[in-house]
Amino acid sequence: MPKKRAPAFMHTKPSNVHPSLQSQRVSSSSPGHQTVNERIEQLRREQAPRATPERRAEITELVTQRTIPPALRRILGGMEVDGPPPKPGSRTRNRGPPGVRVPPGPAIPSSWLQVGQHADRMRKSKRTLRVGDRSSFCALAREHDAEHKRLPHNRSLAHHSLRTLALHWEELAEYEQHFLPTLPIHHKEALLSYLTRYGAKGCLDFRSLKTLFQNEKEGASDSEDVRFLDLTGLLNKDFTLSDLSKCLKTIAGGIAELSIGTPKRKEKAAVEVAESWEDEQANDTTRNILPLQISVPMFSNLMKLSLAHPGAQSWASWTDLLALSPKLNTLTHLSLAYWPRPSTTPNAATTSMISKHSEPISLGGSHFYSDLDDDWQEAANILRRFSLNTYCLKWLDLEGCTWHRALTWDFPTSEEEWVRATSSPSPDWSAAWRQIEYLNLYQGWIPADRASLQGAPAGVVPVQLMRWLRENEDKEEIRHKLNWESGILIVNEWMEREKAARSVAYDILLQRRTGKSASWCVVDYGWEGAPTVKKKAAEAGVLAGGGG
Repeated sequence: MPKKRAPAFMHTKPSNVHPSLQSQRVSSSSPGHQTVNERIEQLRREQAPRATPERRAEITELVTQRTIPPALRRILGGMEVDGPPPKPGSRTRNRGPPGVRVPPGPAIPSSWLQVGQHADRMRKSKRTLRVGDRSSFCALAREHDAEHKRLPHNRSLAHHSLRTLALHWEELAEYEQHFLPTLPIHHKEALLSYLTRYGAKGCLDFRSLKTLFQNEKEGASDSEDVRFLDLTGLLNKDFTLSDLSKCLKTIAGGIAELSIGTPKRKEKAAVEVAESWEDEQANDTTRNILPLQISVPMFSNLMKLSLAHPGAQSWASWTDLLALSPKLNTLTHLSLAYWPRPSTTPNAATTSMISKHSEPISLGGSHFYSDLDDDWQEAANILRRFSLNTYCLKWLDLEGCTWHRALTWDFPTSEEEWVRATSSPSPDWSAAWRQIEYLNLYQGWIPADRASLQGAPAGVVPVQLMRWLRENEDKEEIRHKLNWESGILIVNEWMEREKAARSVAYDILLQRRTGKSASWCVVDYGWEGAPTVKKKAAEAGVLAGGGG
């Protein structure tokens, strides 16, 4: 078959060119034409002033001289060299106050702070910075910080260091035992407060407390300078009130002589038999004249003590506290927040002694229904014994306690005068506790359910509480006190305790009016505001002639 032939076409360039393309081609090929950028650079060179010989010499010297490190330049007394100017087009960031170095990198986008998985955390951190971490410490720690400024700022290096020490206290108390005693006194006091907030449960024991406050090593701070011990929530099986009593008593040889474990039985010295009675009498006289050891007190200047939130019933022992009270005669501030009802036999409250010849008799000092019967005799007696040893108190915190009636309880009135006791079993607020100027009877929470408050029985307290909630409900420092649980029973229980606290405050102020040397006592209920309460108390004290 014949081959298929493909036609061959000839492609020729068109001779005619578009006028616009032809003009561009001719203009670009011409040697005398300049582009826009080249023209701008030429104008800049023509307008710039010509460099003088002095300027050229200065630039040459700066370029050719060798740089010296800043530290060496200061030693040699050389001239300070200005830093290089910022690159053209770069933007400077001035987000912080002058003199404060801003964190590297760009600023956090606002969209990250409004939505996203970290939005709630960022808002919470901002709210915490605005309110302050001091609200999380106990009331006595805040009072001590307001007076002496011992708690560091929550954005400072000291805050993060103390927080790390508290989080890893069990390990650091062992590995850093040679360096912990060298801390300043105000950091030691703050460290105990940080242990109450960030430390693990039962982290403090008698050995670690001894390690922190030991002073037998060179360079360690002395324990005699300690004014405040914050033991809020730190009582446990390894550190009880008995261990605290060992720290507060007068010991021989300082804190180094304190034994951590059980005391060992001392070995009896060998008895030397004298040859005659005269020699034995001479030896006894010599032994009595020479002193054995010099006694050195520990925490001799302690003035503020917090035992709030004791935890288990076994750690909040009123028996141990009464045994410890003779060593608390120098205290001016004391916190017993959330302590149980005063009783020396708390485990016998539900136990009765049954006899076929008489009615059942309670085995303990208080029976199970003593609250309903308004029987506070044992609790008032314990508080009276405790007040006789703490006669220097000026500040008492009883937040969260349910036994306020025992502070001013008295025997029921009787027609026969010979039946009535000569004195009240409760503490005497015009004698032993006449110096107390501040008493905290805050219940620990405030009802915020307005529907339940409106259903409560009519009275002055519900009306005042409703008005206070309208004015302070949105404040950050008040929200952690509010309880939004609904229920008329819960509100009625809170109202009854609030009325009891106000009745106790009235009886205390009545005793202060009769006592000539007693100062006025400010009673804080936790929801009227401390400045308002102090102002009202001051005005009432002046009008009533109570002083203060």
